[in-house]
Amino acid sequence: MARAAAAALAWVLATGAASVLDAGALAAQRTASVSGTVSAASGAPVAGASVVAEPVSVARGGEGKRALTDSAGGYRMAGLAPGRWKVTAARFGLAPAGRQVVLSAGTSARVDLRLADSAFAIAGVEVRAERGHERVRSRFQTEAGVTARVIGGGELKLLPGLGEADVLRAVELLPGVVSTSDFSSAYNVHGGSADENLILLDGFPIFNPFHLGGLFSVFNADVVSQAELLSGGFGAEYGGRVSSVLNVETKSGAGAGLHGDAGVSLLASRLSLHSDLPVRIGRALGGDGGSWFVSARRSYFDVVLRPVTSFPYHLADLQGAARLGTRGGGWVKVTAYTGRDVLDLSNFDPGADRSVLRIRWSWGNDVAGVAWSQPLPGGWVSDARLGWSRYDERLGFADFGDTDFRSRISQITFGGSVGGALGEGLTVKAGLEASRTAYLNDAVAGGTTFFGSQNAGVLTAGYGQLRWRRGPWLVEPGLRAEVWRARDGIRSVPEPRLAVKRFLGAERDAALKLSLGRYGQFVHSLRDEQLPVSNDTWVTAGRDVPATVSDQVHLGAEKYWGQRWSASLEAYWHRFRGVTDFNVADDPNTTADDVLAGRGLSYGLDAMVRRSAGALTGWTTVSLLRARRTFPDPTAAGLDGVPQEVSFAPVFDRHVDVNVVLLYRLPRGVEAGARWAYGSGVPYSRPVGDVLVWETNLFGGGYRTPPPTDDDPDLPRWIVPGRRNAERYPAYHRLDLTFRKPMKRRWGTLTPYVQVLNAYNRRNVLFYFYRYDRPTPTRAGVSMFPVLPAFGVEGSF
Repeated sequence: MARAAAAALAWVLATGAASVLDAGALAAQRTASVSGTVSAASGAPVAGASVVAEPVSVARGGEGKRALTDSAGGYRMAGLAPGRWKVTAARFGLAPAGRQVVLSAGTSARVDLRLADSAFAIAGVEVRAERGHERVRSRFQTEAGVTARVIGGGELKLLPGLGEADVLRAVELLPGVVSTSDFSSAYNVHGGSADENLILLDGFPIFNPFHLGGLFSVFNADVVSQAELLSGGFGAEYGGRVSSVLNVETKSGAGAGLHGDAGVSLLASRLSLHSDLPVRIGRALGGDGGSWFVSARRSYFDVVLRPVTSFPYHLADLQGAARLGTRGGGWVKVTAYTGRDVLDLSNFDPGADRSVLRIRWSWGNDVAGVAWSQPLPGGWVSDARLGWSRYDERLGFADFGDTDFRSRISQITFGGSVGGALGEGLTVKAGLEASRTAYLNDAVAGGTTFFGSQNAGVLTAGYGQLRWRRGPWLVEPGLRAEVWRARDGIRSVPEPRLAVKRFLGAERDAALKLSLGRYGQFVHSLRDEQLPVSNDTWVTAGRDVPATVSDQVHLGAEKYWGQRWSASLEAYWHRFRGVTDFNVADDPNTTADDVLAGRGLSYGLDAMVRRSAGALTGWTTVSLLRARRTFPDPTAAGLDGVPQEVSFAPVFDRHVDVNVVLLYRLPRGVEAGARWAYGSGVPYSRPVGDVLVWETNLFGGGYRTPPPTDDDPDLPRWIVPGRRNAERYPAYHRLDLTFRKPMKRRWGTLTPYVQVLNAYNRRNVLFYFYRYDRPTPTRAGVSMFPVLPAFGVEGSF
C-alpha cells in the first residue's frame, strides 16, 4: 500500500509539473520576470515582505504584480511586460525600499532590496509588531499545511522563566504543548514523547538542550532572534522526528560597531558581544559584508562561595556565529556551541561517613555547522548545510577507579536542496540528505561490563515537494523517502505528504486547511519521562530497537485581522508505531530485550487567539488531548508464553491545558509580563499495598530466625503497584509575573528585572508517597515550585 501511494504521488508530481511547463513555455518567451531577496539592515533575510512591481514605462500589458517573500527572503514575479518597472518591498515594522529596473522579453532581472528598521506611532504610543508574527503570517500566505508558532526575542524577555528568560519554558506556553513538571523544561507535542521533538540551533540538531537534568535550557536568550515551533503538517523537507520541529534562530550580530549584552541572574552570569565583520575580512573571504557574535554563560556559586565552602556544581555555555553575505545576494553562516554541566564531589571529605559517594559527573552538548544559501538565475535558490552534533555523559567514582558509566551519541549531517518556480503559480523544492549517527552506552565496574550497547547507522533521504497556487487554492503534494542502514539491518520508510489550503474572503486573510502525512524516526531516548529531573540516554534503531512511524491528519482554520489580531483552530489525529518503553523484566545478561516496542494513538483540538501589535500583546490557548500507549506486558504472559498487552495513558496525557499570556507596557516605562496556566491532572500509578520480604534459611530450610514482624526495621518492603497510570493527580494551575525597567544611560541601557513564579503559592503535586506499614494507610505529597521570587539585571552597550 505504501509503495502504491508513493508511486501515485510521484506520478501526480511529474504530470503536474510537465503540464504547467508546456503551457508556460510560450508565454515566458514574450514576457520577463524579476526575482531577488529582501533583507534587513543587518543582512538577515526578511520573510513575509510584500513585493510589488509597478509599470513605469512599458509597451503593453503593463499590469502590476505582487508577491510575498519566503522564509529565506526570496521572491519571484513572472509574466511582466518588457519595459521599465519599479519594484518596491515593504513589511510592517520596517521602512520600505524600492528600485527601478528595465526588463527585456525572455529575460529575468535580479533586484535585491534592503529594508531599514522603523516603527510607527498611534495616539502617541509607539507600536512594534514582533517579527515572529510576520514569519507566521508569511507561512500562512505561502504554505498550505504547516502549523507554525513563533516567539520573538522581545516576547521571550518578558515571559517568566526560572530566574531568567528561557526558550524552552516559553515554548511550553504554545497550543498543543504539554509540560508535566515545574522541574523540567522538556515538553511533549500532540501526544508524542519528548524525544520525538526535533530541536535545532540555527538548523542543526541538539540532542539534550537542558541544564541540570532539564531544569532549564542551554539557549542564551540574549542572542536568540526567535524560536519557531512547527507542530504539525510540516512538509517533505523535514525529517528525523515525528512530533514537532523547533528551530531556535540566533541574531545576526550586525550593528553600528562593537556592541554587547550582559546579565546576572540567580542562575548564572552571561556576556555576549556583537559586531559587523570588518570590510577587509569580508572581502578577503570573497563576501559582501557580514556580522558575528560570541556569547558565554556560567553559573557562579562555586566561585563566589569558594572562600567559605565548596559548592560542587557549575554549568558553562559558549556559543558563537558568523554570517557573511555572498555576492549575488546569498549568505554563509557558521554556528558553534559547546556547553557542560559538572557535579564534582571528588575532593569532598566525608569524614567517618562512608555512605557519601565521591563522584564526578559531567554532561553536555557540542554543535558545529555551516549553512549556505545562494540565489540562482531565474529566481531559483540553492541551500546546503554541513553539521556535527554530540551529547555525552560520564559518571566516575573517586574511590572506585575501575567503575565508569558512559553515554554518548553523535551525528554528522550533510544536506542540500534547490527550489524555484516551474511556471506561473507552481514552485518546486527538492533535496538530498545524509547523516551518520552513532551511540555508546555502557556501565563498567571491577572489570565487568554490566550494561553495554552501541550501534551506528547511516540515514539517507531524498525529498521533493510541489507548491501549486490557483485562485483561492494552495496545494502541496510531497514525498520523502528515508533509508536507515545500521550494522544489524536496513529499514526504509516512504513518507508521502499532502496539504491543501482554501483561502476565504476578498483579502484572503482567512483559510481552511487539511494536511496528511507520514513521518519516521530512527533514534530514541530511554529517559523515563515520569522522573522530574533526568538526562537523556539515546539509542538508534536496529534489530532490537524499532523505528517510529507516525501517520498524522490535521484539519484547521485560521483568520487574521490586520497586523494585530489572529485566531486559529486545529484538530489532529496521530497514530504511532514503534514507540519504546523500558522492559522491567529484562534479562541482565543480554541487551536484546532492554526495550519494549509498542504503539500509540493521540487526538485533540488546539485553539489560539493572539494579539501581536500594540501596547498590550499576548495570546490565549486552549488545548484538548487524549493519548494512549500499548505495550507487551512481560510480567503477565499468557498460557502460550506470549506476553499480554497493557494499554494506558502516558504521563503527558493532560486532557485540558490552558495558557493566558499578557505582555504590557506600564507607566514610567515598566514592562510587564504575566502568564497563567491551568492543566488537568496527569496520570500516575497508585500503589495498592506492600509486602514484607525476608530471607530464606539456606541450611535448615524455612524462614530466618527470628521470624519477621511488621516493625522489623531490617526487612525491606516491596510496593504492590496498581494498574498503570490509572489514577490522576489534582489539577495544576499557576500564575507567573515578570517586571522589567529599561533605563537609558550614556553607555547603553540598564534593565533590572523581577520575576515571581507561582505568585499565589499554589501547591501543585509532583508525586505522592503511600505508606501501608501502619494500621491506617497514609498518603503524603511532594509539591512542585512554591512561590519563587527571583531578580537580576541586564545591560546592553
